[in-house]
Amino acid sequence: MSRTPLHALLVRAAHAARAAAELRAPLDEVAPALHEARAITRRRFVAGMGAGVGALALDACARPTVAPPATPAASRDASVLVVGAGIAGLTTAWRLRERGIPVRVVDAQPRVGGRMLSLRDHFADGQVAELGGELIDTGHVRIRALAMELGIPLDDLATDDRALADAVWHMGGARRRDAEVMAAFAPVGAAIARDLADVDVDAIGVAQPALAAALDRMSIAEWMERRGVSGWMRELLAVAYTTECGLEPDRQSALNLLTLIDPSPDPFRIFGDSDERFHVRGGNDRIVHALADRLGEPAFDLGMRLVALAPRATGGWRATFERGGATLDTDATHVVLALPFTLLRDVRLDAPLSPAKRRAIAELGYGTNAKLMVGFGERVWRTRHRSNGSVLSDLPFQLTWETSRLQPGASGILTNFTGGAHGVALGSGTAAGQAGAFVRDLDTVLPGVAAARAGMREARFHWPTHAWTRGSYAAYLPGQWTAIRGAEGERAGTLHFAGEHTSRDAQGFMEGGCESGERAAREVLASLGFGAAPAPWLDVERTRLATRRHAVRDAVAQLLA
Repeated sequence: MSRTPLHALLVRAAHAARAAAELRAPLDEVAPALHEARAITRRRFVAGMGAGVGALALDACARPTVAPPATPAASRDASVLVVGAGIAGLTTAWRLRERGIPVRVVDAQPRVGGRMLSLRDHFADGQVAELGGELIDTGHVRIRALAMELGIPLDDLATDDRALADAVWHMGGARRRDAEVMAAFAPVGAAIARDLADVDVDAIGVAQPALAAALDRMSIAEWMERRGVSGWMRELLAVAYTTECGLEPDRQSALNLLTLIDPSPDPFRIFGDSDERFHVRGGNDRIVHALADRLGEPAFDLGMRLVALAPRATGGWRATFERGGATLDTDATHVVLALPFTLLRDVRLDAPLSPAKRRAIAELGYGTNAKLMVGFGERVWRTRHRSNGSVLSDLPFQLTWETSRLQPGASGILTNFTGGAHGVALGSGTAAGQAGAFVRDLDTVLPGVAAARAGMREARFHWPTHAWTRGSYAAYLPGQWTAIRGAEGERAGTLHFAGEHTSRDAQGFMEGGCESGERAAREVLASLGFGAAPAPWLDVERTRLATRRHAVRDAVAQLLA
């Protein structure tokens, strides 16, 4: 999965190179066939989801807002405290409330939503921008199913990009064609395949610390040096991973790069799942606000910071909070900690945690991504350059994409997404000053954007210095795949953990937050004697896999014909 549109395209380039090698077919034949297969997948998926969406909507309407009283005896005296009111904490709370479990949600911020934060009534034509999480993959089935369940529509952004170039690759002072990027990446992909030939990527983690340990200890920068990656392709990979994971290449585990390609020989996995094609109509934080509305105001205590957590002699937990200089104690039989480890490090945590778990809390890396949203009176990238606004460059701005897709009006918004040292630097000066510097550089790639800036607004959100996150999202440092991966979500009895950082398969995504919240809720329910609950996301996943399987078969058959 990818967090940025350009990284998703790089993943596709990687898979095309691998498919060409495995099928022993020319790259210039493989790439178009895979592109068409993705288009077939999209069409079949949309058609196939029609019935599924309707059934899911009817099922959601038929379900009561709050489930009947819980029946297992163990649940009668249960009380659950959820610390963190982002997508993970709210998903946990809602799934428990559905089963009749009393839940209290506490957050240090005066608002709900965490890193799902939409900006309204700021840009022209009523357009909405995302200060936090923005794009949703086809494979993000849990958050998509949750949106359906809540009756919140998603826009398919791919429908607004037809007949436009997928990306502008601007490296070494020149624009690079997609075919050129794929060809230059082919030897990199071959090196990755060799390094992971005997490695089960899914198994890498604290449970098997020797697996891929030598690769994990290397940084991305060191790996590229040892494998002879040079020139503009090295710069492209450096920028792609600085923005994707939020840290400079010398601060990231090489496995962050190497796991770009699934080394499985299964031909049905040559596609990357990442397409970042969906966005919540009207703003992503509609999901978290809908969950909060269903839970109701009495379920929340906002503006309370967790300072200590300890077990009670009679069972359960005592949490100590600080608000306005005063301390308050709260007792609960179960606690779900759904706050970033950057904040949990400041909590006095008296709990029986494994050494790997304590290390994860203390050391897990976080990116320094920041976002600068810039308004334009005209979508010059579309009207003059036939581009969808996605640019990856070795110029200081690093990466852009269009946020105004499928939004009304002739004006537009480009998001400048940065990481590493530049992500930190984006917090200096004024937002207007940063926007001016960004547009001056971008104008050398897409001439005319500077003139379209006149009279338009900008906005900035600097996650590295945001008091209640202190970073963008989790990112493994050298050595952390094998030292802590898998420990982030480990429970300790009736103490549970949620948040994107605890998700093994969707770390760093809104999907990861949602998935981890579902998992934490299941853990609590199982400990109270409840059976398995329905999983609406399974219908979405089944449809996705079926359409993908048919499309890949068609593509492989075409290539082998």
